[in-house]
Formats: sequence, structure tokens, C-alpha cells
Amino acid sequence: MAISVDKVYKTVLSILNKESRGFITPDEFNKIGAQVQLDILDQNFHDYNKAVVKHIRGFAVNDYGDIPEKIEQKIDPFYKANDLTLSNGKVAVPTDLYKTINISITNKTIQLEKVDKKSLSYLLSSPLTKPTTSFPIYYQTDTEIITNPSLTGSISIEYIKVPDDPVWAHTVNNVTGALTFNDSADVPFTLHESDRVQLVIGILKYAGLVIEDTAVIQAASAEENKQIQLQS
Repeated sequence: MAISVDKVYKTVLSILNKESRGFITPDEFNKIGAQVQLDILDQNFHDYNKAVVKHIRGFAVNDYGDIPEKIEQKIDPFYKANDLTLSNGKVAVPTDLYKTINISITNKTIQLEKVDKKSLSYLLSSPLTKPTTSFPIYYQTDTEIITNPSLTGSISIEYIKVPDDPVWAHTVNNVTGALTFNDSADVPFTLHESDRVQLVIGILKYAGLVIEDTAVIQAASAEENKQIQLQS
């Protein structure tokens, strides 16, 4: 379930107003919110990869619960899967791709291993490391996914999509200048509900920079450290 952009903005304004720390405009909030959403997504994806590695190695994640499942819940709103048709062994990167999770040959259990382009010549130089149709590899540029050996048909890609930028849409009263939330034109945060507190804290940190108030930054950082300790 998406996080209400209106509730987050009002929470941020309420905290700033309570501490008499200033005001951030809807435009500033929208820009800050978009950046904080990406920051949290990056951290969640990092945690997801760590959890996957531990799961593969058969390690227990923690004593109390299934943390990988919790992390998957945070990643799930951004998850996408598509089949892409190859042409000369390559295909354009999806326009909404943010992070690649996995690529495999469509309708087969053969996965492609991701490599850096700079290491490709080394891998191709030895029969022991040279990729085959049974053990193919790929590297990714800003615009293309290139397979080796050059595959035909299609590949199935699982990835994290670029989130939509949040928008606190509003109308302005021509007489009083008062702002009224327009829920017919808003764009909510894509983040999972469990990230709401971290989202508010992150926005407050950036807001402290915008209004040039170090106290806001320090207070938000202290709360962030508190939340990290509670989760660890």
C-alpha cells in the first residue's frame, strides 16, 4: 500500500511548526520527497541483496522473524518482470529500470551472470571461463543489455523500477493565498507503509538544509539513529 503524500507533508509541517523551525513549500517538499524515496529504496535494495546472499548460504537471518520476507515487502511495490526480445544478442534497457535483480533465458532455468564490460576480454580469453549457451553472461550499459555468447529469442528480466516522483498537488486561494490539497492530482509515495517513519525523518533532514537550520538536521539524525538501533 502506498504512503499518502498528504499525510507525510502534514506530519513534516507539524513537526517543523511545533519546533518553530520554519516552513518548506510544496515544491520543496516534492523535490525532497523524491530524493528521500530513492535513498530509502537504495538502502532497501542493499538489504535485500544481503538477505538473499545469506539465504543462499543457508545462514539464519535473525532469531525472531523472517527478515527477508519483510525486506521483500518493501521491495515488492517497485518490482517488475518483463520478457525482452533480443536482436543480435542485445536489447534496449527498459525505460523504467532502476536496478536489475535477475536475467534468465525465457522459459528456461538458465540464468545469465552479470559481469563488468572491462572483465569480458579476460573471461573470453580462457576456455575455463569463456561463457557458453549453458552458462551465458551479460553486461549492461546505460542503454543496452548485451549477452555473450550472442543469444537469440528472448530473455526474462526481473528488476526494480524507477519510482514515480511524489506530488503534493494543491490549489491556491487567490484571496488568502491558502493552500488546499488536491487529492485528484496527487502522486503518493511508492514506498511500503513500514518506511513511513524513515521517510519523515529523511525529509526533515533535507528540510533542515533547505531552511538552513542545523537543529532540525541534528534532531532528525538523532531520531534516525534511534530507529536504526530499534531495528538492529
